[in-house]
Amino acid sequence: MPKKPTILIAGATGSIGNAAALALTKRDARVVLLGRRADKLNAKADRIRGSRTGADVATLVVDFSDMDSVRSAADDALGRFPTIDGLVLSVGAFIQGGPHLLPNGHEVMFATNVIGPFLFTNLLLERLEQSSGLLLHVIAPFDEALNWNDLESLEEHRPMAAFNRTKVCNRLIAGEFARRYARRVPSVAFNPTFVLDKSDPELKNRWPSGFSGIVWRLMAIFRAKPPEVAGEPLAELMLDEGRSSIDGALFVLDKRSGEPDTVMSDEATGRRLWERLEQLTEPAPR
Repeated sequence: MPKKPTILIAGATGSIGNAAALALTKRDARVVLLGRRADKLNAKADRIRGSRTGADVATLVVDFSDMDSVRSAADDALGRFPTIDGLVLSVGAFIQGGPHLLPNGHEVMFATNVIGPFLFTNLLLERLEQSSGLLLHVIAPFDEALNWNDLESLEEHRPMAAFNRTKVCNRLIAGEFARRYARRVPSVAFNPTFVLDKSDPELKNRWPSGFSGIVWRLMAIFRAKPPEVAGEPLAELMLDEGRSSIDGALFVLDKRSGEPDTVMSDEATGRRLWERLEQLTEPAPR
C-alpha cells in the first residue's frame, strides 16, 4: 500500500461514511467522498479540512439510483485516481411510502442500495485489484426473505421490509465478492451496530413510520452510539496491511465474528443474486 492510500467512501454524507472519512484523514489517508449532491459533499469536505490541517479530501458526485450516473462516476474515478486502495460501500437509502418507481424501471431503494453499488464496484475492480484494494460493505444484521419473483419489493411493498431486503442483498454480495475475487480484491462485511448522529437536523425526516418508528426512537434513546464508534474501527480495517487474511470475514465494530455469517456463506443464493444483478446492469460491467 502506498504511503498515502486512496480510499473511496460511497455514502459519505451519512453519519457512518462521514465518521469513517474523519478517522481515515486522521491516519493520513486520501479520502474521496461519494454522494448524490455536490453541495453536501463540498460542505462535508470543508468541515473535514477544517478539523484537520492538511487533510487530503476529494469529492465525486454519483447518484447510485441512476446507472448512467454510476458509469460516469466510475469513469471519472478511474481518470482521477491512478491508485484505489479501498472502497467503502455505506449506501443505505430508506424512503417512506412507496414503492417509488424510477424512470429506469427500478424501485429507488433497491437501485440505490444494491444495483448501483454493485455496478460501481465492478467497474472499479481492475483498479482495485492492482493494489489488492479492500471492499468493505457496511451491512445491517436484518433477516428478510428474498422473493425472486419480486426482488425489488414492487408488488408487496412495506418500506422497512423492503429496506431490510436490500441489506440482506449487501451481505450476500459481500460474500460473493470474497469467493469470486479471493485474495485479489478482499471483501469484508462491517456491522456498525446502531449508530446515530443525534445532531443531524434531517434525522427526524428519516424515521420509519408507525410501530417501527416508535421502536427506532426508543433505540435512539437507549442504544444508539455516536458515529465515531463505527468510524474508528472501520478506518483501521481499511488500512489493515493483512487484508488478505480477513477476506470474507464479518466484523462487528472492531471484533471479527467467530462464526461465518450464514447469509454471506450462502453460496447458492449469493451466486443467484450476482447473476440477477449482472442481468440488471447490462451491458456487462466488465
